[in-house]
Amino acid sequence: MSKNVNIVKTLTLDTSGRKGPLVEIILDGCGDRIEAEYNCFAFAYTPFLDYIMKKKSPLKQEIREIVGETSYVTLTAVGEEVGMPPGAKGSTAVGHEVLSGVPYEHPMLSVNRAINEEGLIENKEINELLSFVIEHNSALHLLGLVSNNQEHSHIKHLYAILNTAITRGVEKIYIHFFSDGRGTPPHSAPRFAEDLSDRVEEMLAGRKNIEIIIATVAGRDIAMNRSKLYWSKTEKTYRAIVEGEGPKVPTLMKALRKAYDMGLNDQYIPPAVIGDYKGFSNYDGVMFWNFRKDRTEFMVRMMVDPLEDFTRILRESGDETYKDIQKFERVKYKQDLDFNTVKVCALIEYYENVPCPVAFRAVNYEWSLGGFLSHFGFKQIRMSGVDKAKAIALLSGGKREDLFPGEERIIIPLPDELRNYIKEYEEHKGEEGYKIDPYAKYPHLELRDLCKKAMEVISDGDEKTCIMMNIANPDMVGHTADIMACITAMEKVDQAVQRISLATLKKKFLLRQITEI
Repeated sequence: MSKNVNIVKTLTLDTSGRKGPLVEIILDGCGDRIEAEYNCFAFAYTPFLDYIMKKKSPLKQEIREIVGETSYVTLTAVGEEVGMPPGAKGSTAVGHEVLSGVPYEHPMLSVNRAINEEGLIENKEINELLSFVIEHNSALHLLGLVSNNQEHSHIKHLYAILNTAITRGVEKIYIHFFSDGRGTPPHSAPRFAEDLSDRVEEMLAGRKNIEIIIATVAGRDIAMNRSKLYWSKTEKTYRAIVEGEGPKVPTLMKALRKAYDMGLNDQYIPPAVIGDYKGFSNYDGVMFWNFRKDRTEFMVRMMVDPLEDFTRILRESGDETYKDIQKFERVKYKQDLDFNTVKVCALIEYYENVPCPVAFRAVNYEWSLGGFLSHFGFKQIRMSGVDKAKAIALLSGGKREDLFPGEERIIIPLPDELRNYIKEYEEHKGEEGYKIDPYAKYPHLELRDLCKKAMEVISDGDEKTCIMMNIANPDMVGHTADIMACITAMEKVDQAVQRISLATLKKKFLLRQITEI
């Protein structure tokens, strides 16, 4: 413990010569690489960032004089050096947890260690869920991202759970297929569906009276929504999964083909009910098998949070659908379903104190960046847009969600034109006039308002203030794969970073900028 405290004392020495706060800018999704192909950072006109990175830059001389000498080093954002399994992709979550200062270990490692040589997963909570299903002769529902992207999930974990379930004697399994297209190629879902079908066929060889059925499909943007402004996306998928309510399609492949014909990719596949699936039945078991928190939390809350608390979350979310809601109905259409009989299990702790069994719990670290700052009396202000509200919380260490003493979080909403287009896009995507991804159409996102608010906070701060802000444009626009939109986004980011940096440096504040993949 004393070692950690000594580290903090070293950090506090940095206040000498400063009259104002420490400002840390996180460029979410922005990395430095040599290859030019598809390198929107290299294509964009970014004189300020180029100067900071000691590259050739046309930055004006008067700005150079204010900035002075800069220091620049590249940091590893992926791989075993930052606690990740070999081959796993970097992500916002990994980057922020590493920046939190805790000894980060990717949750996939815990799951991998639990899979034995026979491909069976050994875990107390998962075994109890399977025993519950077997005891009641009911069905097991598996919810997760069917992908090998190793960012939110890995398909081999699905196979291990399936293999374990049928080996234990579960006779009916429903798979709720969340398609990727963001961490994988945009139309790769058929490949994963075929791989899943082949593996299921292998597992069932020589076995009788076992059914493994793909029951629903939904793209990750909808099924794994993480924006509190669009809880209605989550509910569309929820109703399909829980009650079998929604558009009907005969097969998964036909659902994918229909979406592709509309110009949509995998992450935007509309929620659909496949075949004659009718939803949950009493005493069914449910397993969420994603290993990343932020895009699974909402669906888990919808199933397990106390109704009074959850209704309040919806009412205060900013989603107009729920502004007058009195009580959320877990069961709206399937009146013979007693949801209290359904047993839900989470692969990891998707949020603090999740009220259901958790197979692999996170370690609770006493010290983190947020804890250090609070311990030494710093006021810490964390800022982001709505899409990264969960990310800035991770700077407290992976498990803590409560604010530290002296901590404030400022979440900037998306501009009205983008919010309105997102709503229209959800209703009409694929139709004429609605073929462009919202984040590609409006690549500035909330950056204008975020920058404006940052200037106010910097102006009010003192030497015991630490401002940590997430600029999400590189990440959110980058995932659209629209080259011109990405270039525009990087140019907007360069302008914003210059404004914030000059405001910081003119008042003898300390500026720290981090790009992360």
